[in-house]
Amino acid sequence: MYQSPTPPPPGQKPSLQGVRNKQRKGAVKASAKFEPQAFRDQLTKHLESVAPGDFDAVASKLDVLGNQLDYHKYEQQLFEILLVGALLAPGGGFIDDGAPKSTFSVISSAKEPVEVADIKKIVEVFNKLMRRYKYLQKPFEETALKGILQYANKFSAIEQEKLAVATALFISAGLVGAGVINVLKKDHLIKDSVSITFLVNFCKAFIQAESLDQLATALRKGAVTNLESFLPASKQTQTEFSNVFKAAGLNGVVEFYTKQKSGQAKEETVARLKELVAEDADHDEIQSYLEQQHQRGALPDTEFIAIVWNGLLTTSDLATKTVDQVVKDINGFAPILETFSTKPATEVALINTIQIFCYENTKLMPAFPKILKNLYSADVVSDQAIIYWHGKGSKPQGRATFLASSQPLVTFLQEQEDEESDEE
Repeated sequence: MYQSPTPPPPGQKPSLQGVRNKQRKGAVKASAKFEPQAFRDQLTKHLESVAPGDFDAVASKLDVLGNQLDYHKYEQQLFEILLVGALLAPGGGFIDDGAPKSTFSVISSAKEPVEVADIKKIVEVFNKLMRRYKYLQKPFEETALKGILQYANKFSAIEQEKLAVATALFISAGLVGAGVINVLKKDHLIKDSVSITFLVNFCKAFIQAESLDQLATALRKGAVTNLESFLPASKQTQTEFSNVFKAAGLNGVVEFYTKQKSGQAKEETVARLKELVAEDADHDEIQSYLEQQHQRGALPDTEFIAIVWNGLLTTSDLATKTVDQVVKDINGFAPILETFSTKPATEVALINTIQIFCYENTKLMPAFPKILKNLYSADVVSDQAIIYWHGKGSKPQGRATFLASSQPLVTFLQEQEDEESDEE
């Protein structure tokens, strides 16, 4: 006859003694001991059974093994094996315990010399694996691949090239973003030119797999900026960057990056210049800032002088100031303009900038010859630059009006030039 259990005394919790508790499968796995080397040994043993170069069979094997091995617990170890063939110790070296390396990995399976088409087949194994086990993609991008790349100097030159090509193809396949290569901007990688060599190989492979435009888009989306910072510290200039990439046959990369840097420098310079003028900063401070920007070399001199003019003048409230007040402002800025108007080409570029500025601000059109004369007197523009501009260097905007109004000044300069020639 069934007897109900005796209730516990007041204040005492009921006991589950004698009751069998069945744990969930996931809980059992989670509580299992963490044994990365045992995981490695099992994975490499299974991969040994696949014929070398049979990447479809590797992909199928990894698909099946996901049900036997705990990929979730050993995400980092899984990708270390698939990328470089072994587990890494702290500091980036291989764990030296006598275990054989995996017969499949980016480093061991790619041909030498390196071929993009060959490594593309290896990358497809990763693609299939992460399509099947979607939870692997996030750790692959955020920790696993970066964890390998930050120790790129531990690998040989040919192994670094294989990793660079594979990284380009991982990005091309959408498995990671281009931001992963920012991890290469570490001092120990930069100083020995590991970073810049990796970047060159990366760009070559990406362009071969996709296109230059898509490379530019990928770098922009991945916030990979200041490409010259991949160079050793003493060589981090745009000129040195251009030299290295042109030598590698990557003229297209140099062109798009130069345009990108020019656009960034232009926006930055104009914005800061407007702030300084609005704050009524003294001219020494303005000139010091402009000299720093100019030394960066991101903009051609002819563009830079136009930026200086527009930055100094567009903040003036032209609607409320008289023409004489604006001319006075320009005279005050003449020493700053003179600093950056040092060549015939920049002088002509400045005159054209002033021409367009007066054309767009029509009340200044009658003052154009006076502005030109004042800048000539202040040694900002030379007589040769004014005469050249008047003869064949002017812009179409309002050309007839500006040429007519400046004719007396040009005639004077030409006569003066003739007199000096006669004296000689």
